[in-house]
Amino acid sequence: MPAKLTLNKLAENLILKSNTSFTSDDFEKKILALWHQEIPTSTLKRLKKKLSSHNDLIETNGNCFLPIPLALQKIKNLPLSIRLNSFEINNKVFLPGHRLIPFISNKKKESDLTFLYSESNEIAKQKLPFLIEDIVPYYQYSSPVHFPDEIKLNNWALEKSSLLVTAWDISHIIHKNKLEEGDFLSIKLADYEKGIFQVQPCYKRTKHLARLKMRSLFLSMEKTLKKLCTLDSFCSMGIEKQVLYTLYHIDKKLLNVPAFSFVDFIESLTELEVVGCEKGGGRLVPGSNNYLNNLVCEEKPRVSKGEIGSLDKIFYDLKLAFNKDEFVSILYTVMGSEAYKLESVFNILFLGEGKIFSNNNQQKVFYKHLRKLLKKIYSDLKQPESKVISTLRDQTVSIKLSLIESLRFLEKNEVGLKDLPQDLLDKIHDLDHFCRETLSRLADRSVIPDLKFIHDARLTIKIIFPHAASLEDEIYSQLGFY
Repeated sequence: MPAKLTLNKLAENLILKSNTSFTSDDFEKKILALWHQEIPTSTLKRLKKKLSSHNDLIETNGNCFLPIPLALQKIKNLPLSIRLNSFEINNKVFLPGHRLIPFISNKKKESDLTFLYSESNEIAKQKLPFLIEDIVPYYQYSSPVHFPDEIKLNNWALEKSSLLVTAWDISHIIHKNKLEEGDFLSIKLADYEKGIFQVQPCYKRTKHLARLKMRSLFLSMEKTLKKLCTLDSFCSMGIEKQVLYTLYHIDKKLLNVPAFSFVDFIESLTELEVVGCEKGGGRLVPGSNNYLNNLVCEEKPRVSKGEIGSLDKIFYDLKLAFNKDEFVSILYTVMGSEAYKLESVFNILFLGEGKIFSNNNQQKVFYKHLRKLLKKIYSDLKQPESKVISTLRDQTVSIKLSLIESLRFLEKNEVGLKDLPQDLLDKIHDLDHFCRETLSRLADRSVIPDLKFIHDARLTIKIIFPHAASLEDEIYSQLGFY
């Protein structure tokens, strides 16, 4: 006996069978025409709201949606070019990661993907442990469903912790074709729904023949993306859908290239940057938007206007490297632990008592806010809290304070952030982005974070702890002025 058709199932069927672009109003009309019962307005709104986050749809302007199968019809024959680096050549494995964008289906975990060599021979795969620092670069733009989450923690040496990842054995391909570092795999999509790809080796010397065509494609893509990123709905979606939609709208003549490389495209960008999504993964935004949230790596002259409003306004006025929520989380950790001295922490945060404020009035208002805040925190700390949440907050605060202390060290030695190597800046940015997002979620003890956030944050912090330690080592020991 067939299962009874529910309203949710009807809506899902309409989405899966769509072969043209449609608006949310079109979607509503079809549901009303096919569902012969009264539908509450709130239910219709809920169904329409789900369109924005549906795996098979790309929201284009807040009201119009493009089915992914329709986009794939145009570009499915465009191969992906994936450069084999020394790590893969030496270990004789292939780690797809974000390099499969935009042909990654969120319905499939990476371990479920199939790679075929010579039409029908499936490439063998197995789960192998690799050091976190060796693996993370392959997944830094991947959505959470594709990011490896099986960690093998080394409690004695965190930097030697490893991730269990699915690796495809390409030893026979390397040996037969005498592949070297810098050579490529040409990956062609065979079946999006089933996650099947065909693989062919490609030598690096052939790549240079199409460099002008590739440059033309990348420039056109960035120009298109720059316009699209003015739309909030497009700017907030994941990078997989952003790239797929852009390729769909590119002139077909420009797609006449041997292969598309996601990594090369990202490295070619001049006016766009990749930032993190709330739910994980990356998204493209205009470059200037990357630093609008008062990151620790922001470097601007401290020209205070003497703001005396809320704590957030005071912190923003003083160009401090933290916001009110981060400050609250820091206080919860400092006051709830004997490992910190409040005076020492304040010296790190505020450059010593009274030294950072614009005037006495601003300082008085700050301490008025602080007294009120400390009373609340003191009262809250008398109430029990989940050990998991408090530990997560404490670990994140430790990283945040380390970042700020490093910044103070650089300032003391008259080293500007503009003088630092780009990879060091990227590391600072990534660590601070995680701290800001996590501490902001943990600032209100009356609100229990959802389980997915806790799971993702705990996994992430295990991964980034070694990076935080290596950052300190680079700043204090390897910059040549310590």
